[in-house]
Amino acid sequence: MRHWQIAVAFVLGFPAHAAPSEWVAAQVVKVEPERSRVTLDHARIKSIGMEAMVMPFKVQEAVDLKPFKAGDKVRFRVTNKDDHLVVEAMEKSK
Repeated sequence: MRHWQIAVAFVLGFPAHAAPSEWVAAQVVKVEPERSRVTLDHARIKSIGMEAMVMPFKVQEAVDLKPFKAGDKVRFRVTNKDDHLVVEAMEKSK
């Protein structure tokens, strides 16, 4: 989130993380359901200024990792929780 977006959110009384996250294209590299973690080779995440890369993410309890396997094309949404990026939604790409 850009500094001006944080300032506007603060002035309006909304938390900075309240802005909806965008869907980001990715490919699953590794799935670790027992650790609530998935490694993704993801496209640039514009809303947080993160370049494309391969990285592991924690996933929220609501995200069921069982249907996913390495090589799957997906799209996901990420949120900042306790200073960590956490996958809040993930689905197979069409």
